[in-house]
Amino acid sequence: MKKSIIITIILLCTSFSISAQSSNVTVNIKEIEKQKGTIYFMLYENAEGFPKEKDKAFKVGKVSEYGNEASFTFKSVPKGSYAITFFQDENNNGELDTNFMGIPKEPVGASNMTKFGKPTYKKCVFVKGEEDVSMKLKFIL
Repeated sequence: MKKSIIITIILLCTSFSISAQSSNVTVNIKEIEKQKGTIYFMLYENAEGFPKEKDKAFKVGKVSEYGNEASFTFKSVPKGSYAITFFQDENNNGELDTNFMGIPKEPVGASNMTKFGKPTYKKCVFVKGEEDVSMKLKFIL
């Protein structure tokens, strides 16, 4: 009986310490010109697949209902280094459309990007501690 109580206490303490190390990352996009399609958000924990391979992102989310602003929260993100990209899939085909040179035809954005240019993980990376993070971003194209 004593062993089961001790094990229960240890498990509870462990779960509280794990949850305290994870927090949320919220992305708020402002100044959205066209209110159509789906906005995809990708959170990467390394450069592999960055900036547009959704299947290689650490977490992916999407928002289909929005006005001139949209918001998405990545939940339970451990502390570490991350980069975010997002795009507005105006034609709802599930991917970012580009021209023959690879330049996006749909609105795109990324963390730490304020002007047009190719986003790299190194340019877009930010360090997340134990606290919640909230970013105000906008499309750069």
